[in-house]
Amino acid sequence: MFRRTALLAAITAVAFAMTACGNEDAPAAAPTPAPSAASQIPAPPQVTIANPPVDTTDGATAPETADSSHSNANPVNNTAPITPVDPALYTAYGNEVGWKSPSGKIYCKIGSSEFGSGCQSGDAPVPDGANCVNPSFTIDQLSKGFYMTPGKVTPTCFNQGQFGVENAQTLEYNTSITFNGMTCFSRVEAMICDAGGGHGFVLSMQQATSS
Repeated sequence: MFRRTALLAAITAVAFAMTACGNEDAPAAAPTPAPSAASQIPAPPQVTIANPPVDTTDGATAPETADSSHSNANPVNNTAPITPVDPALYTAYGNEVGWKSPSGKIYCKIGSSEFGSGCQSGDAPVPDGANCVNPSFTIDQLSKGFYMTPGKVTPTCFNQGQFGVENAQTLEYNTSITFNGMTCFSRVEAMICDAGGGHGFVLSMQQATSS
């Protein structure tokens, strides 16, 4: 009788323990981190775009302008499609097309001469590989950017408005322009240009990189 009572007590204890374990709350799954803005930007081959943090407040690497009201894209997860524009609407003097970014801080042209294509901004950082030593101007007085020809990009600094176009039209966010075999994309994060042959550049207020 004693053995039977002990056995029943043991079975009851095990059942109670299993029931208690079954009622414990399962640990919450770790939240999935938000994708970086840079991973959503179409870029020329081999051009590395810095990964901005999710926080897009002042000081974060995010849009090339603080005013992103012109775009429906989320700067943290930019999946908006690119719409090509008619280059004839951006015709500049000579055989060129020219435009400015929605922020008005980046100016670009694509032409047919050796130094007729590229982008520049007075507020961009100095591009890697650029020689910006000028005895007549400080770095802050120089504009920074890139020359490009089909299959080639040259980082440089400018002491004048090399790519400024009179009454330049805006290349709106999430649009692209193609001329003379080269294409530039206007994104909230940056102006991205593809010179072909795996060469291109990314220009914003936070970075100036090329391949």
